[in-house]
Amino acid sequence: MTKYIHFIPKKVTTHPFVKNAYKTLIIIYSFYIAFSAQVLALEAEAPLGGESFKQLLFDDTAALERKLRHDQEEKIAKIRAYYGRYNLPLQHEAEHFVLAAEEYDIDWRLVAAIGFIESTGGKHACTTADYSAFGWGSCKIDFDSYEESIDVISMNLGGQNPDTAKYYAGKDVRGILEAYNPPDIVPNYADKVMKQMKIIDRQVVS
Repeated sequence: MTKYIHFIPKKVTTHPFVKNAYKTLIIIYSFYIAFSAQVLALEAEAPLGGESFKQLLFDDTAALERKLRHDQEEKIAKIRAYYGRYNLPLQHEAEHFVLAAEEYDIDWRLVAAIGFIESTGGKHACTTADYSAFGWGSCKIDFDSYEESIDVISMNLGGQNPDTAKYYAGKDVRGILEAYNPPDIVPNYADKVMKQMKIIDRQVVS
Protein backbone atom coordinates (compact mmCIF):
# COMPACT_ATOMS: atom_id res chain seq x y z
CA MET A 1 0.00 0.00 0.00
CA THR A 2 1.23 3.50 -0.70
CA LYS A 3 2.86 5.23 2.21
CA TYR A 4 1.75 8.77 1.35
CA ILE A 5 -1.52 9.66 3.09
CA HIS A 6 -2.47 13.11 1.88
CA PHE A 7 -6.00 14.10 0.99
CA ILE A 8 -7.60 17.21 -0.42
CA PRO A 9 -11.40 17.44 -0.58
CA LYS A 10 -12.78 16.91 -4.07
CA LYS A 11 -13.25 20.18 -5.88
CA VAL A 12 -15.86 21.01 -8.49
CA THR A 13 -14.27 21.06 -11.94
CA THR A 14 -15.41 21.92 -15.42
CA HIS A 15 -15.98 18.94 -17.73
CA PRO A 16 -12.57 18.28 -19.39
CA PHE A 17 -14.08 18.00 -22.87
CA VAL A 18 -15.72 21.42 -22.52
CA LYS A 19 -12.43 22.92 -21.31
CA ASN A 20 -10.47 21.43 -24.23
CA ALA A 21 -13.05 22.52 -26.79
CA TYR A 22 -13.12 26.02 -25.31
CA LYS A 23 -9.33 26.34 -25.49
CA THR A 24 -9.39 25.17 -29.09
CA LEU A 25 -12.05 27.73 -30.03
CA ILE A 26 -10.04 30.53 -28.39
CA ILE A 27 -6.92 29.60 -30.39
CA ILE A 28 -8.84 29.44 -33.67
CA TYR A 29 -10.64 32.71 -32.98
CA SER A 30 -7.34 34.44 -32.19
CA PHE A 31 -5.97 33.18 -35.49
CA TYR A 32 -9.04 34.51 -37.26
CA ILE A 33 -8.71 37.97 -35.72
CA ALA A 34 -4.99 38.17 -36.47
CA PHE A 35 -5.60 37.55 -40.15
CA SER A 36 -8.92 39.35 -40.50
CA ALA A 37 -7.73 41.33 -43.53
CA GLN A 38 -6.89 38.14 -45.39
CA VAL A 39 -10.21 36.65 -44.34
CA LEU A 40 -12.12 39.61 -45.77
CA ALA A 41 -10.16 39.40 -48.99
CA LEU A 42 -10.85 35.70 -49.35
CA GLU A 43 -14.55 36.23 -48.74
CA ALA A 44 -14.70 39.08 -51.26
CA GLU A 45 -13.04 36.93 -53.93
CA ALA A 46 -15.13 33.83 -53.21
CA PRO A 47 -17.77 33.12 -55.88
CA LEU A 48 -21.40 33.35 -54.92
CA GLY A 49 -22.45 30.14 -53.22
CA GLY A 50 -18.84 29.28 -52.37
CA GLU A 51 -17.61 28.51 -48.86
CA SER A 52 -16.12 31.44 -46.95
CA PHE A 53 -12.98 31.07 -44.87
CA LYS A 54 -15.14 31.63 -41.81
CA GLN A 55 -17.27 28.62 -42.71
CA LEU A 56 -14.18 26.49 -43.30
CA LEU A 57 -12.92 27.40 -39.83
CA PHE A 58 -16.27 26.48 -38.33
CA ASP A 59 -16.27 23.13 -40.11
CA ASP A 60 -12.71 22.34 -38.97
CA THR A 61 -13.58 23.18 -35.37
CA ALA A 62 -16.65 20.94 -35.47
CA ALA A 63 -14.55 18.11 -36.91
CA LEU A 64 -11.97 18.55 -34.16
CA GLU A 65 -14.67 18.44 -31.48
CA ARG A 66 -16.07 15.23 -32.97
CA LYS A 67 -12.57 13.69 -33.01
CA LEU A 68 -11.95 14.61 -29.35
CA ARG A 69 -15.29 13.19 -28.30
CA HIS A 70 -14.76 9.99 -30.30
CA ASP A 71 -11.33 9.45 -28.72
CA GLN A 72 -12.77 10.02 -25.26
CA GLU A 73 -15.65 7.61 -25.82
CA GLU A 74 -13.26 4.95 -27.13
CA LYS A 75 -11.12 5.20 -23.98
CA ILE A 76 -14.19 4.91 -21.78
CA ALA A 77 -15.37 1.85 -23.72
CA LYS A 78 -11.97 0.17 -23.39
CA ILE A 79 -11.85 0.57 -19.61
CA ARG A 80 -15.44 -0.64 -19.31
CA ALA A 81 -14.63 -3.69 -21.44
CA TYR A 82 -11.42 -4.35 -19.47
CA TYR A 83 -13.27 -4.61 -16.16
CA GLY A 84 -16.39 -6.05 -17.75
CA ARG A 85 -14.53 -9.21 -18.79
CA TYR A 86 -14.93 -10.43 -15.22
CA ASN A 87 -17.91 -8.27 -14.24
CA LEU A 88 -15.82 -6.27 -11.75
CA PRO A 89 -17.32 -3.34 -9.80
CA LEU A 90 -15.05 -0.66 -11.27
CA GLN A 91 -16.45 -1.21 -14.77
CA HIS A 92 -19.15 1.29 -13.81
CA GLU A 93 -16.52 3.99 -13.19
CA ALA A 94 -15.00 3.92 -16.69
CA GLU A 95 -16.06 7.47 -17.53
CA HIS A 96 -14.66 8.83 -14.26
CA PHE A 97 -11.22 7.32 -14.96
CA VAL A 98 -11.02 9.07 -18.33
CA LEU A 99 -12.40 12.43 -17.20
CA ALA A 100 -10.08 12.58 -14.19
CA ALA A 101 -7.08 11.64 -16.34
CA GLU A 102 -7.89 14.49 -18.72
CA GLU A 103 -8.42 16.91 -15.84
CA TYR A 104 -5.06 16.15 -14.19
CA ASP A 105 -3.02 15.31 -17.31
CA ILE A 106 -2.11 11.69 -16.57
CA ASP A 107 -2.29 8.56 -18.70
CA TRP A 108 -5.96 7.57 -19.03
CA ARG A 109 -5.15 3.91 -18.23
CA LEU A 110 -3.05 4.53 -15.13
CA VAL A 111 -5.53 4.66 -12.25
CA ALA A 112 -7.73 2.00 -13.83
CA ALA A 113 -4.75 -0.37 -13.99
CA ILE A 114 -3.84 0.42 -10.37
CA GLY A 115 -7.41 -0.48 -9.41
CA PHE A 116 -7.00 -3.93 -10.92
CA ILE A 117 -3.66 -4.63 -9.23
CA GLU A 118 -4.72 -3.30 -5.82
CA SER A 119 -8.21 -4.77 -5.50
CA THR A 120 -9.02 -6.81 -8.63
CA GLY A 121 -11.17 -4.01 -9.94
CA GLY A 122 -12.96 -3.34 -6.66
CA LYS A 123 -13.80 -6.99 -6.02
CA HIS A 124 -11.46 -6.99 -3.02
CA ALA A 125 -11.71 -3.32 -2.05
CA CYS A 126 -10.57 -2.29 1.43
CA THR A 127 -12.94 -3.28 4.21
CA THR A 128 -11.51 -0.71 6.61
CA ALA A 129 -12.31 2.32 4.42
CA ASP A 130 -15.22 3.30 2.18
CA TYR A 131 -14.77 3.24 -1.61
CA SER A 132 -11.07 2.44 -1.29
CA ALA A 133 -10.00 0.18 -4.15
CA PHE A 134 -6.63 1.67 -5.06
CA GLY A 135 -4.42 1.17 -2.00
CA TRP A 136 -4.45 4.89 -1.28
CA GLY A 137 -3.58 5.79 2.31
CA SER A 138 -3.13 2.15 3.32
CA CYS A 139 -6.91 1.65 3.52
CA LYS A 140 -7.27 4.35 6.18
CA ILE A 141 -9.00 7.08 4.15
CA ASP A 142 -12.74 7.04 3.43
CA PHE A 143 -14.29 8.42 0.26
CA ASP A 144 -17.90 9.27 -0.48
CA SER A 145 -17.83 7.41 -3.81
CA TYR A 146 -15.49 5.75 -6.27
CA GLU A 147 -15.77 8.87 -8.41
CA GLU A 148 -14.28 10.90 -5.56
CA SER A 149 -11.48 8.41 -4.90
CA ILE A 150 -10.56 8.35 -8.61
CA ASP A 151 -10.52 12.14 -8.72
CA VAL A 152 -8.36 12.51 -5.60
CA ILE A 153 -5.85 9.85 -6.61
CA SER A 154 -5.61 11.23 -10.16
CA MET A 155 -5.00 14.71 -8.77
CA ASN A 156 -2.16 13.43 -6.61
CA LEU A 157 -0.54 11.31 -9.30
CA GLY A 158 -0.75 14.28 -11.65
CA GLY A 159 1.36 16.27 -9.22
CA GLN A 160 -1.43 18.77 -8.51
CA ASN A 161 -1.66 18.30 -4.76
CA PRO A 162 0.94 20.62 -3.17
CA ASP A 163 1.38 18.14 -0.31
CA THR A 164 2.47 15.28 -2.60
CA ALA A 165 3.72 17.08 -5.72
CA LYS A 166 7.35 16.42 -4.75
CA TYR A 167 6.72 12.71 -5.20
CA TYR A 168 4.80 12.77 -8.49
CA ALA A 169 5.14 16.03 -10.43
CA GLY A 170 7.08 15.87 -13.69
CA LYS A 171 7.52 12.08 -13.66
CA ASP A 172 6.70 9.55 -16.36
CA VAL A 173 4.40 6.62 -15.67
CA ARG A 174 7.13 4.41 -14.23
CA GLY A 175 8.36 7.21 -11.99
CA ILE A 176 4.84 7.85 -10.71
CA LEU A 177 4.29 4.16 -9.95
CA GLU A 178 7.63 3.76 -8.19
CA ALA A 179 6.70 6.71 -5.98
CA TYR A 180 3.22 5.26 -5.39
CA ASN A 181 4.65 1.91 -4.31
CA PRO A 182 8.47 1.95 -4.13
CA PRO A 183 10.32 -1.15 -5.44
CA ASP A 184 11.78 -1.87 -2.00
CA ILE A 185 8.24 -2.20 -0.63
CA VAL A 186 6.47 -3.91 -3.56
CA PRO A 187 8.97 -5.38 -6.06
CA ASN A 188 7.98 -5.11 -9.75
CA TYR A 189 4.88 -3.05 -8.87
CA ALA A 190 5.43 -0.65 -11.76
CA ASP A 191 5.85 -3.51 -14.23
CA LYS A 192 2.64 -5.18 -13.05
CA VAL A 193 0.59 -2.01 -13.43
CA MET A 194 2.10 -1.11 -16.80
CA LYS A 195 1.30 -4.60 -18.07
CA GLN A 196 -2.34 -4.02 -17.20
CA MET A 197 -2.23 -0.65 -18.96
CA LYS A 198 -1.21 -2.44 -22.16
CA ILE A 199 -4.07 -4.92 -21.72
CA ILE A 200 -6.53 -2.03 -21.35
CA ASP A 201 -5.25 -0.49 -24.57
CA ARG A 202 -5.71 -3.79 -26.44
CA GLN A 203 -9.40 -4.07 -25.61
CA VAL A 204 -11.53 -4.32 -28.74
CA VAL A 205 -14.62 -2.11 -28.72
CA SER A 206 -17.18 -1.43 -31.39
